[in-house]
Amino acid sequence: YAVTCTASSAPALTVSGPRSPIVVAGLVNGTVYACSVKASNAQGTGPASASVSVTPTLDPALEGVVSRKTHGAAGTFDLPISTTPLIGGSVTTESRIVARTGTPATGYQHDIVFRFNAPVLAIGSITVLDRNDAPVGSATVGLSGDEVTVSLSGIKDLTRLTIRVNDVNGKLDVAASMGFLFGDANNSRSVNSSDISGVKTKSGQSANLLNFRFDVNASGAINSSDISVVKARSGLVLP
Repeated sequence: YAVTCTASSAPALTVSGPRSPIVVAGLVNGTVYACSVKASNAQGTGPASASVSVTPTLDPALEGVVSRKTHGAAGTFDLPISTTPLIGGSVTTESRIVARTGTPATGYQHDIVFRFNAPVLAIGSITVLDRNDAPVGSATVGLSGDEVTVSLSGIKDLTRLTIRVNDVNGKLDVAASMGFLFGDANNSRSVNSSDISGVKTKSGQSANLLNFRFDVNASGAINSSDISVVKARSGLVLP
């Protein structure tokens, strides 16, 4: 038997063997191949079978989780989310108050991005649960290359939650817990004098990779507006 796999963006590969299974090595992960089989014996070679479509993938592994926001003209900045703490522990907080949609009463929208070591072709379910394992907000999902973006809506301030992405490429379940405490620029899970001091020290700077947490209103510039937000929220603690 000779198995041939062809793709529009990769060289064709043919492997022969006396019986099933026949392993075709060297395929490019994430590439769609059309594979068919021809049988040969002493009388000659028969016609090719109908082709089947296959897409090889690596066993997926999670490389990181970020909360992604655009800070005006300064650009888009990713806040790394630690996947180690449990929901009741020292979770990473999202300190930036401005989200794509929402109000304090209805909750905000946030984009949480899970990045993997290989293209993500499919996922199963998404769950978003608070510390009592109750559903919170709502979620929509987008796949792009090696990223899964979970767009959360209706997430209110002073909230802890765990996001679970199940059956990544049919093989992997992953989760990340985090908190939402607007103004917690130094990730202490409280808003205090250190946050106020930090924002004041950086006032006048444009948001960049080193200071974007202090641009709490995500305007692209750290200024008096950010100072006012943090001052107004001083004393709040993530429950």
